[in-house]
Amino acid sequence: MSSSADVVRSFRRMFLNRSLPYALQQRDGAYHWIYQRCRTRVVQAHLDGGCTVAVSSADEAGWCRWICLDSDAPDGLPQLVRLAESLSYWGFPGLLEASRRGGHLWLLLDDPAPASLARHAIKGALERLAGEGVPVPQVEVYPNVDSAEQLGHAVRLPLGIHQKTVVRYPLLSAQGKALVFRSTEAALSHCLEMSRIPSQWLRQGWASPLPPRAVGDGVAFAGTISPVIRWVDAEVSPLDLLAEYVPASQMRKAGKGYLGWCPFHDDRAQQEDGSAGTPSFYIVQDARYGWSWRCLSTNCRFNAGLMKHSFLLFQALLGVDAGIALQLATVKWPEREEAS
Repeated sequence: MSSSADVVRSFRRMFLNRSLPYALQQRDGAYHWIYQRCRTRVVQAHLDGGCTVAVSSADEAGWCRWICLDSDAPDGLPQLVRLAESLSYWGFPGLLEASRRGGHLWLLLDDPAPASLARHAIKGALERLAGEGVPVPQVEVYPNVDSAEQLGHAVRLPLGIHQKTVVRYPLLSAQGKALVFRSTEAALSHCLEMSRIPSQWLRQGWASPLPPRAVGDGVAFAGTISPVIRWVDAEVSPLDLLAEYVPASQMRKAGKGYLGWCPFHDDRAQQEDGSAGTPSFYIVQDARYGWSWRCLSTNCRFNAGLMKHSFLLFQALLGVDAGIALQLATVKWPEREEAS
């Protein structure tokens, strides 16, 4: 059944880095570039099963709208599911999709970014995860080119039928279970509602190699047994903390999260090139992991490491050690006793 034209157009805009050319999959699984525009009707035919479309991973200027991690190892799909969970926890939410030999993890950007920067960012994130002891599988990272003169690797659009196996590989839940939709339009809406990664995060947080991780800059009390810290992380919004202690941070909605002025360094200052400073403090709420935050600027001590949670923000804003912060938290939030 055909989907509404508006939804298909939005899906097309989400995934097409360039409309000319696109690739069509052949019966043997290979792709041939088609030097015509990939119009909405072509995407609709892909969804209906009349053809299978793959799109370039970079545009004419060497920019991209997404990063795709492709795992083809025999156990690639379960590894990719675990990787998606770790990246989501760190602020890189993704769309999981099964494939013929493994799976794809699509990391969607809220605005186009240079392909070189996107690849540098995700490779840096994978290296950081490996350094944290997270198993990182072998994956192909697309886009795989920087030059505007080269076509990026063609990646099959989600929700199409693989021509070699004649199978429509499903989208997956965060646990790796196949998602079932009542209609194609519902599946498209699921894609369109996915959290996007702020391109500003890539530009500010990953434009240059990250500094070595400083001791104490990671997640405070990771795996802690403290019920106070667990309660604060689960129940207290970083937005409320900033509104109370640093209202000048001026947090504003930005994509799926919030951006504002960092309370820990001067991101209002003029840049070296003379341009104005930009807000760099990022907060996001995830359905599974709750509230988390991070500064996107490499000039800030809270840029390195994993996403951070509310208790660490409370401690840092007050400028006290963890023991004092625990005592203050028990006084500030007596309602936690009623919830325990």
